[in-house]
Formats: sequence, structure tokens, C-alpha cells
Amino acid sequence: MTVAPRWFLRTIGVRDDARAVGWTLAVGVREHLATLNIIANRQRRIGMWSRVLGDTMDLTLLVAAHRTRRQDTQRLQGAMGIVGGLLALDLYTAVQLTRADGSLVKDGGGSTGQGVEHDRSGGPTRVRTAVTIRRPEEEVRGALSSFDWRALDPAALEAAGELRLVKAPGDRGTEVHVDHDPGGGVGAVAAKAVGKAPDQLINDDLRRFKALLETGVLPQSETSPEGPSSHRQIFHKRQPAQPLGKDS
Repeated sequence: MTVAPRWFLRTIGVRDDARAVGWTLAVGVREHLATLNIIANRQRRIGMWSRVLGDTMDLTLLVAAHRTRRQDTQRLQGAMGIVGGLLALDLYTAVQLTRADGSLVKDGGGSTGQGVEHDRSGGPTRVRTAVTIRRPEEEVRGALSSFDWRALDPAALEAAGELRLVKAPGDRGTEVHVDHDPGGGVGAVAAKAVGKAPDQLINDDLRRFKALLETGVLPQSETSPEGPSSHRQIFHKRQPAQPLGKDS
């Protein structure tokens, strides 16, 4: 298209005057830029939507050429059919990439894993929270019984209607919802100061469960070898990064 624009125009049945040649060169350059954008951009849906826009422009130009610069009707209509097919294919691909990125998800699209904020209505230690786990419901449900729970009994909570598994929006996996008041009274409230309250321990369990299912390992460190811990976060300050020595 950019190397031999006049030959290209004659091939698709368009009169190869100077204006048509100029438009052909512009379209060729745009196609090259769109291809580079798809290859270089990590968010490929952006490049694909640019191709959809480009295909729409191409089809519009061909329709205009059919009215004013038509030289071979059959060839030009064939070119219009090809571009229309490419437009449909690129549109389908762009929509699928957008869905994969979660850009069309209205509810829960910005979730970072902690789906619901704590709601302490009904008791000072009530837990009303959720985590989003990027695994199918069957896998999550199967792991509930084998996981080393420390602060809750998922089977008992589910039987009581205090634990639910629901499909996450946008095919993002499964949400584990917990609405439970473990009690503990004044002692539990005081335990919050040291990260040992029942609701804090339940949330630690949920974070460990999510991490293990998504990565296969628990996120551990020297200060928190047992995994996520509210108690460790309170009493173990993070050490600032130290510069490497000259011999390192």
C-alpha cells in the first residue's frame, strides 16, 4: 500500500488520481503505526480499538470511492466486503481483550482482593468482609476443608449462613464472603490493640487462604514466618532498606 499505492488502487478498482494516492499513503502509514502500537503496548486492547477505528475509516473511504472514484465495481465491492469482515474480526478481538482486562466490568472491577470493608454494626468484633480469589468456585470450595484454618470453621459458618461463595464479577474468580460475630466482649476489644482480636485473626486466615490458592505458597518473611499477621504488623516495624556495600 505504501510501496505501490497506484497499483493497489487499481487492484481494488479505484481510479488512481493524486488525491486517492495521498489517502492510500496515509492509510498505509496509519496501519504500520497501529501494528507497532499493538506489539509495543502491554495493554493490547488499546491497539485493537485503534484498529477498529482504522477499519471504520477504511470502510468509509471505500464507500466514498464507490461514489466518486469507482473504476471497477466488482473489485471495489469485493474490497469493501473484505474490510467489513476485518472490521467485525477486529471488533470481536477488541471486545474480548477488554473483557479480559476487566475494563467492561462495572461492579468489582477495581477490586484488589478485599471486597467489602469491615462493618462492626451488631457487635464490636463482628466480621463482615470478603476476599476475591482468582480461582473457580469448585477449587475454592475443595480447598476450604483442607486449609489450616486457625480462627474459623468454614463448614460451620457456611451451615449457619455466615460464609458464602459467589462468582466474582468479570470472571475474576470466586468471592468468599464472611458475615460472622465471633464474640469475645470487652476482652476481644482489648485484644485489638495487639492484633489478637477474633475478627483480626479471621481476616489473617482469609488473606493466607487467598495467597495460598492464588500462588501455591504463603507470603512469609523473617518477621512473619506464619504468613499475614495483624499482630506482626503492629509489633514488628519494617526495617528500612540498606544500601549494598562496596564489596557486594
